Amino acid sequence: MGISIAYSGKLRDPALVPELVRDLAARAESAGWLCKTMKELVDEKRVTCSGLEGITLYPHRECEPVHFHFDEEGTFTNHYYHALLSNTEMADMMRQALAESAALTRKLTRSTQSAHAEGGRGGAPRLTVPTMPEAPGAEFFKQGSRYNWTKTQFAGPKVHVAVCAILRYVKERYAPDLEVKDDSGYFETGDYAKLEAELAYIERLASLTTDAIQAAATSKGPMTLDALVNRINEELAEAKNKLH
Repeated sequence: MGISIAYSGKLRDPALVPELVRDLAARAESAGWLCKTMKELVDEKRVTCSGLEGITLYPHRECEPVHFHFDEEGTFTNHYYHALLSNTEMADMMRQALAESAALTRKLTRSTQSAHAEGGRGGAPRLTVPTMPEAPGAEFFKQGSRYNWTKTQFAGPKVHVAVCAILRYVKERYAPDLEVKDDSGYFETGDYAKLEAELAYIERLASLTTDAIQAAATSKGPMTLDALVNRINEELAEAKNKLH
């Protein structure tokens, strides 16, 4: 839950990486942002795979890092998933965790399919459990290595705008085919008022969900996981008017 910005693509020329790193480092310094080059990230063991170049920007303590990491072809690369392609032990652990999560999700989905109808913005919020496939294989990690994202939800609209500005600058100067998906729609529309409204709505919804989970968890007597999900949805249904 929250507003994030996802991006994927490729530099128009892999040889531009050193220039981009210097450029973004200078812009980060000007903005008062922390930044780390790939060499620094590897030395600090924040990145555990080899063969990548680039830089990471840290716009705000409440905003996830914005990674500009590239493989030898100049493709924007998610270093975490990239590492799983060569680290068999770590990949197996991830597959096991995803398999367990998928099994739990399917169980919850079956138990809630006949529950209350899903609420939209005009109705009650609802804890929903989407369907989930079986644990993925190597192709999943390969595809995942091509997608990057950063959650700006907790850093506020000004930071979100600043991250969009950096991505737009990189797209215009270095990567014309860069695809950016902004949950708030701000990257496409530039509508600041709508961005503020989206952030406020998600923040309130998250607060109501937290309250509902706490209320359900303190209910008397033993409770199965299915019953807990249903109890949370009951709490959310009662809280629907608090969103407006």
